[in-house]
Amino acid sequence: MFFLTGASGSGKSASLPGLRAGLPTMDWRDFDEFGVPSPCPREWRPLMTERWIQVALKNNKSDKDTGVVGGAIMGEILACPSAPSVGKIHVALIDCHDVVRLDRLRKRGTHGVTQDMLSWAAWQRVHAIDPQWRQDVICGAQVDTMRWERWTNWQRGDPRWRVHVLDSTELTIDQVVDRIVAWVRAKQFPDLHQAEVFSSDELDVIHRQDCAIR
Repeated sequence: MFFLTGASGSGKSASLPGLRAGLPTMDWRDFDEFGVPSPCPREWRPLMTERWIQVALKNNKSDKDTGVVGGAIMGEILACPSAPSVGKIHVALIDCHDVVRLDRLRKRGTHGVTQDMLSWAAWQRVHAIDPQWRQDVICGAQVDTMRWERWTNWQRGDPRWRVHVLDSTELTIDQVVDRIVAWVRAKQFPDLHQAEVFSSDELDVIHRQDCAIR
């Protein structure tokens, strides 16, 4: 299962059509496609994350990988009650510079051109690297089924805490898609792609070579 996360303006939703085209055998879904309540309670996101994990479990029965693009958070993913049943869960954070994020959101004409959004992006940036950073931001959600204790004692550098970070600041959407496709294929076929050894640019080269061979 694959989660693509990040604050608004990073390029997540814009990449979804390209991901569906580039990885057609996967079930690519929008995290918000079931609707978002207004106002949105704090517990909604972890409960929705669990719902998507349940979708992945159903897809696993037919040997289909699931990709979810949207607002999931690494710590909440790991704490979901059904997370251990999925097998492997891979998480990528799509990030960008603050000014670029604001420009994108202004151009889009939607909500999020606020300091709160920049602060949320900054928290996610640190959370992707350090599981100890401000755990109260997510662990305060009143959801009795969440198993926060699975990871709250983990320290920075723990090999179990792995978030792939993609900086989309200077990339087109097509380039973002290419890098995500390469990352996903590297995780699906680690013996072929040696995902832990290559950088994103090198994975792009491998992906193009694979396409040429096919």
